[in-house]
Formats: sequence, C-alpha cells, structure tokens
Amino acid sequence: MKRVDEEPTPEAIEDALTQDPLHRKREIEDYLKMLLTVEPPYTFVIDAPWGSGKTFFVKQVARVLQKSNPTLDLDLETLNATLGETATELPATPCLPIYFNAWEDDHFDNPVLPILASIANAAGEESIKGREDFGKGVTSVIETVLSFIGYGVDINGAIENFSGTDFLERYKKEKELRGKIDELVKTNLPEVANRAVIFIDELDRCRPEFAIKVLEQTKTLFQQDDIVVVYSTDITQLAYSLQGVYGPRFDGRKYLERFYDKRLELNPIKLADYLLYKGVNTLDEYSFVNITIDLLNHKQASLRACNRLAESITHLLDYISKHNEYFGDTKLQRFQYHCLLPVLNVLAYYEPLAWHEVKTSADFSAVYELASHSRLFVELLDEAIEEAWGTRKDELPYHQETESRRSRFIEDVCAAIYSASHTDPRIRELNSINLDISPRCKKLFQRLTPPSVSQ
Repeated sequence: MKRVDEEPTPEAIEDALTQDPLHRKREIEDYLKMLLTVEPPYTFVIDAPWGSGKTFFVKQVARVLQKSNPTLDLDLETLNATLGETATELPATPCLPIYFNAWEDDHFDNPVLPILASIANAAGEESIKGREDFGKGVTSVIETVLSFIGYGVDINGAIENFSGTDFLERYKKEKELRGKIDELVKTNLPEVANRAVIFIDELDRCRPEFAIKVLEQTKTLFQQDDIVVVYSTDITQLAYSLQGVYGPRFDGRKYLERFYDKRLELNPIKLADYLLYKGVNTLDEYSFVNITIDLLNHKQASLRACNRLAESITHLLDYISKHNEYFGDTKLQRFQYHCLLPVLNVLAYYEPLAWHEVKTSADFSAVYELASHSRLFVELLDEAIEEAWGTRKDELPYHQETESRRSRFIEDVCAAIYSASHTDPRIRELNSINLDISPRCKKLFQRLTPPSVSQ
C-alpha cells in the first residue's frame, strides 16, 4: 500500500513541472526571474501554511536550476517545453541549487554540519564532471567544523559558558570557518555556477531552538556575494513556536524580519483542480463533490488533507453512481447520499471526536454546524424540507425560525440513520416521512466506506 501523501521524489517533481497540477508554473517563472535579478547576498522567505506545497515549489525551482546549469544536468529541451522563454534566460546565470531539509536534521545540536553536508552532496553530483576542487573545498570546510563542533551548541552561543582561552580558541575556529567558506565560494564556486542558491525547508516543523540556530548561523556564515538563501516556512507558525522559547509576549514576526530581505506568499491552491489531479471526478458538477469542496475551502484544507480525503471521496462517489437503486428518487432520499454523506466524510476527518458522537447517536449538532458553511448544501436542504413537509413546515415540530428548522431537520435525519432506538423522539418527528434507510445504507453511513457485495 502506497503512502497517501505526494512525496517530492525526483519523479514527482518532474511530473509536477510538466503537468502543473498546482498551477504554479507562472509563480515558478516569476520567482526564477526574481532570483536571477537580485544582488547577493540576498535572502528570501517563501511563506505559506503547512501542507500548501512549499516543498514541491522550492524543489521544482531547484530542479529547474539544475536542468539549466551546463555543468550539472542541462536539459533545455524539457525546460523550453515547460517554461518557455524563461528557460532560455537561465543558462546565462548558472546556479548551484542546494536543498536542506531542516526538520530531518533538527536532532543535531548544531545545524552547521548538516547544512554543509547538503552542500557537499550538491557539489558531489556525478554530473559535475572533472571539477573535483569544489568538492575538496567543501571537505576542507567540514573538517574545520568538526574541529570545533565538540564545543557544543551555537557558534554565537553565550560567552559566559567559556573560559577566556576557550572563547578565544572558538573565535579563531569560527573565523577560520568563515574564511574557508569565503574561499570556497570565491575560488571554487565559479567552476560550477555563478551563484549558489541554498534552499532551507521545513523550518516551521523544527524544534524552536534548532530553527533559531539555523537562522542565526546561515545569516552569519552565508553572506557572500555569490550566495542566495531561500527559507521555506510558515512565518506565522514559526513566530508562534518562538514564543515557546522567548515567552508569550515575544514579537516573533518582528524578530524573523531580521533574517530575510523579501517575503513571498504562495497563491492558494484551487482544490477542485488538485482533487481532479488526484483522481476525483470534479467535472460533472456532482453536489457531493461541490459540497465537499465548499467545506474543504471553509477548513482551508492543506494538500495533505486533500491527499487523505481523495480516496474516500472517490470510493463513495463510485459506490453511489453504481448503486442508485439503493437510494431512491425523491429529493429527500438523494439529499442523504449526495449532500449529507459528504458532510459526514469531511467531519470525520477534521473533527473525529464530533464524528464519534454522531455515529454513537450521542450528539448531532456538529453536522449542521459544519454543513452550514456550504451554500449549496443549505439550498438543497431547504428543497428537501420543502418536499418533506410542504405547507406543513410551519407546524410542529418545524414552526421555528429558518436556521433552527434546518438544524432540527438534520438532527432528526441523523437520528433516523444512527439511532438504535425506535422510540427516539427525533425519529418520531419524521414518522410521516419515508426515508427508506436500508441496513446496507446504514452501514455506509456508519463506516463511511462502501459495504462489500456480501453485505
């Protein structure tokens, strides 16, 4: 069984560049142009909520830079087909892309070594043929780091923790390290590229202490004229996490502004397009799909949420389309499966405790609370109430104002589906309505997965 998340593998990145499922092509082109026009040292922040495709974005940019560098993996034919005119401009300013996933290495006390290891990996690509000096230069830098890494935490750590001799020795090592990085960039980088672009990803998922060290040390060590640093993070989340270190009154956003020159926000993803890419039929205007998308937009769903829900949406849609004979022909009967079922499917993902109360018939209030955020759901709900009660909808038990009537009706329908007691007063309110809920359909609502043929 494959993982549901779309992993940013080289194959997935290539597919994303050609198919553009997130409609990022224009953003990638605009960012590449900006990347080539800034004067290093320069630092960007790519800012977007968790699960919005930041990693895919920076890895796509890194892959384009790699494919446009004559010393790396030059492939202008593919780039021209993907990016058009932008691709023809890139080889004139070849870049060495370096990707560092901070979250994967936040078990280190000091981030310098894993960052340099990422540089070594980028420099050691087999495609850099006959240019060994750059790799040797990185090795020399790493040896310098190893010579003082035992001193513990931050290069810029508290002075009071060291004796005068220790601090002077540490200062010498730090100066040596900075000097070797400068030498590496000035002497060896031109063999491979005009500039290095260091992508530092997943900062918002790191331990706050480690994230601070990454920011402080990259600002200290990578201020050369040929280096651009790109942080990929959720600024808001990172600012909140820093309050855990410095206290609730600490202004994390203001503090973070010290570390970047320009902040760029990624455009929101069109969920319908992404779900279509994941195999969900969003083209036939099913109320099931449209209500689902309404609710996912309300929840500001991440790509990860869409990945996890895509399979259940597809299975439920497929089951409903192939078994219409189970569901009846009236608006009320169709309402249960085409309108109520997608609400329950989203509720189960986002609010598992509320979903448990629904399927145990303890409390149904969360159902309409969520469903009311879909205009289409509310329209179809009013049609179902009108069909069920007609002119009698102003009588008991539905003589209330409109919003309460809607909520009461949903609670009664849910009781008819989930309650095990035939004496439940909520079911008695629907005695004159033929819902015709079969045992097979009750299993569908209980599990939110289609019953097997044997059931």
